[in-house]
Amino acid sequence: MRILILILAWVTPALIAEMFGWGSSWGGGSAFADYIIPIPVAGGVMHVPTFLVLALVVFSNSREAEPGSSYLPLVAICIAAAGLTAMLDFERLNSWLFTDYTPYGSPFRLDENPLFLFVVTDALWAGIYLNAIGKASPARSWFVLPLVPLVVIAGVALAYRTGDPVFKIGPVFPGSARGEETWMIYTPVPYDEVAFLNWLEKSSLSRPWANANTEHVAMLFTNSLQAMKYSWKEDTKTGNEHIVATICLYEEDQSVVPYAGSYDCFAGHETATEALARLTTEESTGLGRDIDSWYAMALMCDDVTIPDTPSTEIARAGMCQGMHNVYPKRLQSFIAKYGEDSPQVRFVRTEATARKLAMP
Repeated sequence: MRILILILAWVTPALIAEMFGWGSSWGGGSAFADYIIPIPVAGGVMHVPTFLVLALVVFSNSREAEPGSSYLPLVAICIAAAGLTAMLDFERLNSWLFTDYTPYGSPFRLDENPLFLFVVTDALWAGIYLNAIGKASPARSWFVLPLVPLVVIAGVALAYRTGDPVFKIGPVFPGSARGEETWMIYTPVPYDEVAFLNWLEKSSLSRPWANANTEHVAMLFTNSLQAMKYSWKEDTKTGNEHIVATICLYEEDQSVVPYAGSYDCFAGHETATEALARLTTEESTGLGRDIDSWYAMALMCDDVTIPDTPSTEIARAGMCQGMHNVYPKRLQSFIAKYGEDSPQVRFVRTEATARKLAMP
């Protein structure tokens, strides 16, 4: 019987994981094969500690011993109940308990946690074995069992509730211009500029000046987790009641500017693409679209410091650096198209000389 119990205990978690479609601990493959192998680089190695405890219980208790009252079966089943409860998706559960979030389906959903699964199945088999050999916990003591999951949930909920404010990073969506992004952040606290800036400082979110894809970022802090998850586009409207704070981040001067409530970070701030489009229209030379584009870039770069090392994260610095580097080739293309003595080439040479661009 002992060997049968140990075999069943070893196989049970692998069967459960396979039945519920879990993946292997190291990604991909069959959960059953991964959990059944007790060697490193396989999920089964995490089963070894709890399995050894089970084996100790099995071989230290036998039928030959005089049957009688014992709290061991109750302890084993309580451990199984605690392990099963610990597998809950507590982020989902706490959000349901303490925010306006209404999850789709039940708020009680189990995570794929092989370590707790091994605890649950081994403790359960320990309880089954102890009862099978005649060990029996007093009937009156079983009232403790339903309290176990309540204590686990209450402990985690209390820690969540009394800990530091939990910020949840939500969706990211683009603005109307290339380089603009809006990030949604859930916060359970009212407007607190210091707290929000401190959280941003410690967060792993990349700043626009360290990201080649963004120039201007609007971080909207919302106190509605439900709105963030399901109707976040509505929360971008100025004055929306769910927005408690906005932090604007600008690449060109690496500034971080906080505002209470909802604020339009993009109004009055041009991205490099927008600046080029405006200058191309406003400063038309009448010498051709390609000359207008080159001149617009030259004008935009008048206020940009060219870095000594190549820049790929900061849009204007990278674009202006590229303009300086390719000027000789660009000039040759204008000469080939318009001729050496053309108004286009004379204009480009004049403007380039004024800006001390490299000459061929």
